[in-house]
Amino acid sequence: MAVPSLPADTRSVPPSVEPPAKVFTLAEADALLTSLETIFEQMDHSSIRLREVLELLQDLEEYWGTRIEDPELPERERFLGLVRERDDLQGSLQEDIERIRALGPILKDYQQGLIDFYGFVEGRLVFLCWQRGEPGVRFYHTLESGFAGRKPLAPVPQE
Repeated sequence: MAVPSLPADTRSVPPSVEPPAKVFTLAEADALLTSLETIFEQMDHSSIRLREVLELLQDLEEYWGTRIEDPELPERERFLGLVRERDDLQGSLQEDIERIRALGPILKDYQQGLIDFYGFVEGRLVFLCWQRGEPGVRFYHTLESGFAGRKPLAPVPQE
């Protein structure tokens, strides 16, 4: 098992990799998990409703065809309301993605709840890796490999 560490020096960052704005310790990454989970829960609600709204819009478009653009159509106001709700939900999801970015980690896959944090393990810049539902950041992978390349971190001694 690899042990999280601080870099020996900045030369440990490969020349082909842009140094990240924020590099996390394991403790810093773990401290963000509650906030990330809260954002994910909000995203769950928005994405569930967005799927419902998209299905309703599709149903209306399939039923009415191009007549849905007719201002006299009785379903027109309902259609426009759903379009506004769709736009609001998409905007909300984008804001949630930006909230995650502002915290510093990288959202790899919302649906799977995959988050990477830049960190150092044995003096090398890597991604500390967390998947929603895991109790803490317990894995890492190289910058080049993805989820399939995850390796366990050695437990950090508690003081």
